[in-house]
Amino acid sequence: MLWFKCVVMILAISGVASSQAKKPAAKEDAPKWKAIWEPAPYNKDIELTDIACTGPETCWVAGGKGTIIETTDGGKSWKTHLGGDPEGREEDFAEIFFLDGTHGWAMTERHQVVGMTNGAWSELSKVPSTARALTFVAPQRGILADRSDSQSTTHLNRTEDGGKTWKRSDPCSVDTTVDNLPRKLGCMVQTIQFVSPTVGFMGSGAPINMGTDMAAFSKSSDAGATWVHSVIPATKHRVDEMHFWSEKDGIVVLSGGEVLWTADAGGSWSGSVSAPAWKSHFASGQGKIIVGVSQNGSQAGYSFNGGRSFSSRAMRLPAQVRAVEFPDATHGYLVGQHGMAYRYRIVPAEYTSQGMIAAPAAAQ
Repeated sequence: MLWFKCVVMILAISGVASSQAKKPAAKEDAPKWKAIWEPAPYNKDIELTDIACTGPETCWVAGGKGTIIETTDGGKSWKTHLGGDPEGREEDFAEIFFLDGTHGWAMTERHQVVGMTNGAWSELSKVPSTARALTFVAPQRGILADRSDSQSTTHLNRTEDGGKTWKRSDPCSVDTTVDNLPRKLGCMVQTIQFVSPTVGFMGSGAPINMGTDMAAFSKSSDAGATWVHSVIPATKHRVDEMHFWSEKDGIVVLSGGEVLWTADAGGSWSGSVSAPAWKSHFASGQGKIIVGVSQNGSQAGYSFNGGRSFSSRAMRLPAQVRAVEFPDATHGYLVGQHGMAYRYRIVPAEYTSQGMIAAPAAAQ
């Protein structure tokens, strides 16, 4: 009988082991969060042209009919500060820039500069008719570019009184080599960005002949008082956009659609792999996410490695896109025609809302 009991015990143990072996492995935890684009429109049929954010959920938007609006809740609601009348006759705003939560500036398409201090907007000055790239490094100190008397070079204008008056400097130029010959080329500034009160960058086009520009890049270490200019080798298009997130790391977007990245403040440049289709509007969320949304709203490209490469997804937005902004890696905004605004954010996996669009997110 002893042998019988042993056999029973062996069979029992084998059965348990077999049962344990056949037990299915536990499934990995399902994602708890996801990234989406979600409609957050302004309630008037007004084209929204530019956006500047001072925090993850606080943004200012400039637009047509002299309109400036603000959100403090991530686009859930919008407060109208100026304009807002679809039948209005006010000048359209083209650019908006905010230094911090209490100091902001905007420029109309006819180049009237207005400023905001502690919530109150006022007219400040009239600038040259070709002015662009309105930028401030301190509440009283600002820079903008213009080419009102030249088709091949830009002058920088500086203000030391918050934008009330501007002083024009010498024209921008860069020394380079073209076809093995020395050339002194003008630089047509398109964009200016400062990453600190003293360190800033400019993106330009250096005209070689009719229809061909080399991409030009400039750096300042003294709040824009002086600049070191260079050209980006083997380029045939100007710089249209520039997004830096440190004193060394950033990207430039060329007018032909190419995206180039640098990790040494423009000392060397490399081309991005699978850059978003031309023409796209770009933004960087502290370098942890870079997004390029096509102007027609059909798709968006995402990079999570500093612009080295992108992957694209369909968007199918209902109107043309005019500007994109990412104040950090988990909050983003785009604006465009007909009061269109969308917000990018991270939400619980089970969250749903009408019109939301799935998107990728940076690793958390």
